[in-house]
Amino acid sequence: SKQGLDPRTIKEDESRCYGVTEEDRESVRLETEKCRATNKASDILSSESSEEKNCTDECEDKDAGCLIFTGTGSAIPCKHRNVTGMYLGMNDGSGMLLDVGEGTLGQLIRSWRSTYKGDNECAEIRRSLLGIKAVWISHPHADHHLGIIRLLTQRNSILLENGATASNHERLILMSSSNVLRFLDEYSKVDPTIYGSYIPVDNRDTLPDLPQNMELVDMLKKKLGITRCLSVPVSHCYQSYAVVLDGTSFGRLVYSGDCRPSDNLARVGHGADLLIHEATFENGMEEEAVLKMHSTVSEAVSVAKRMDAKACILTHFSQRYPRIAPLREEDSLVAFPVAFAFDFMKVTPSTIGIAAKLTPSLRLLYPEDADGEAAEEEREFLSETKKKAQEILSTPGLFAEVKCE
Repeated sequence: SKQGLDPRTIKEDESRCYGVTEEDRESVRLETEKCRATNKASDILSSESSEEKNCTDECEDKDAGCLIFTGTGSAIPCKHRNVTGMYLGMNDGSGMLLDVGEGTLGQLIRSWRSTYKGDNECAEIRRSLLGIKAVWISHPHADHHLGIIRLLTQRNSILLENGATASNHERLILMSSSNVLRFLDEYSKVDPTIYGSYIPVDNRDTLPDLPQNMELVDMLKKKLGITRCLSVPVSHCYQSYAVVLDGTSFGRLVYSGDCRPSDNLARVGHGADLLIHEATFENGMEEEAVLKMHSTVSEAVSVAKRMDAKACILTHFSQRYPRIAPLREEDSLVAFPVAFAFDFMKVTPSTIGIAAKLTPSLRLLYPEDADGEAAEEEREFLSETKKKAQEILSTPGLFAEVKCE
């Protein structure tokens, strides 16, 4: 994406796809075969009933809505996961982003290019970028919003090349905390490439207890078909929110952002068709989760239970632990599918169940804990971290002060 979308900047060498060569692709294919992830996935899919497969195929044919994960890690990018970002595609081909960490645009372009089968790839990507009508950002931590500047710059560039200016019809609806909006306003005075490219909406104006902002509701319905957008305050950092969206291609979609488990979110998002919840820490790391204001895998699933969600996808995993965390037995027996997100994962409303069933094959793709000396160092680090967290939490009144700050 750093090369831009001008056809003149796209190399003629078709073996290169924005930094991914055929050699790279072949290396990935061989590694996937070596860990037998492909065989495991084939075995799982072959066990599916033909009736279920036919239903999935039919739904995909008539259902353009999709969810693409451009990043599923926390804090900083690593070789296994990029930082948080999701593309929510609607049935009419429009879309919105839920968080936009650095590199989101590049990841999204790679995903689109991998599935595009037409002759005018560049024009299609430009059309898809203009089809992004809104962005919702959960909180002001950099791993959730640093990619917004690149997105705004690119959309503005396409509009200018088309001889248009960013009118209200073309401007992107940007819903975020006030401090992120202030940052972008100041940045636009230094870099005019994003000036006038978005309509700012403070998340505090979309709180559940306030009258709905009818102007915003009308814009979201016209641009995306979304009938309700509520930002729910959650416990993480200052101005952290989760979001409840009605009228998406998935029905009622709830995204937690970064947070501790929230009863209020479970109440406002009750009956969700899909809950996307952060699961930064593995089970057994509850103290660290409390101190850093995140959730464990089981805590995320418990929110889905209280919400009566029909499906749950876990994301935002700690970059220290690339492996797929195991589910506790009681969590694996819940009545709804629980899937683990990974970068470039694309699901539709009809394939979430399949994604959940493919978790065993996905575990083969991600490395387990290190062996030997590295593993011993990791165990010592975790032990010290856990001990320190327990000491802090056991100090009367201390954690209350930390939480308030």
